[in-house]
Amino acid sequence: MSHEIPAFVELEPQFKPRVWGGRRLAERFGLEADEPIGEAWVVAGENRIASGPYAGRLLAKVLPELGEDFLGRAVVKRYGYRLPLLVKFLDTADWLSVQVHPDDAYARAHEAKSGWLGKAEAWVVLEAEPGAQVIYGVKRPVSRDELHAAALDGSILELLNFVPVQKGDVIYVPPGTIHALGPGLLVYEVSQHSDLTYRLYDYGRGRELHLDQALDVARIDPAPLQTARLEPGFRLQQARFTLELAEGRARAPDHACLAVTALEPKRGGVLAASGTAHLTGARHLVAST
Repeated sequence: MSHEIPAFVELEPQFKPRVWGGRRLAERFGLEADEPIGEAWVVAGENRIASGPYAGRLLAKVLPELGEDFLGRAVVKRYGYRLPLLVKFLDTADWLSVQVHPDDAYARAHEAKSGWLGKAEAWVVLEAEPGAQVIYGVKRPVSRDELHAAALDGSILELLNFVPVQKGDVIYVPPGTIHALGPGLLVYEVSQHSDLTYRLYDYGRGRELHLDQALDVARIDPAPLQTARLEPGFRLQQARFTLELAEGRARAPDHACLAVTALEPKRGGVLAASGTAHLTGARHLVAST
């Protein structure tokens, strides 16, 4: 049975328990959870469609049926029939692991079986407790051997750049940037559709580290901090995605699909190429490929 191509596909969020997670996401989504929820994936290929003729099916399974008319010509040419964006909310009650993501070339060469892309990402700080910080790169040039030894003995924290953050800060994190979110944050994150994360240090929590891969891709000189403020007219344009603040409506050019989410934890969705979404209520963040 064929269906007309929908202009907008609303998605059911996925909730991810994390050792560093808090309680805000469960409360805001009305979720009963025994474990702390660290992430709510609101736009991802692995999410189920919430309504319409494809309700209950995984978005990733439906995208080949929706095809180029939905995803856009340039998206299909570059990524095939898959969603190239991942949007999530994160609630941090503790430090995330010190980690780094690969770029597309490394992912293709070493992680092809995973199906993931490399990962560039941007954080939008929605809430920040007093004194909240993130880690962003090293504070001085280091060698691979020095970084390896420091990751093993815990002294790596002395090498890293701690950055204070507040509500409304936007931080772009290119692949290869050593980073971590600190406690007391509610963050909107848009990234390439990837969950490739290489841990360098995890505060003795006993989870697996990925030192060889992390050292392969990590930038070992200080990275210029790329920041902006979330305010009227905000637009962040990078090689892998564009993020902007939208009020009233969002329109997708014919070559790109859009991920549309409110500036608060709730359902997100994907707007078809050449489509227009009329936005109501809170301001919205729109991510496009």
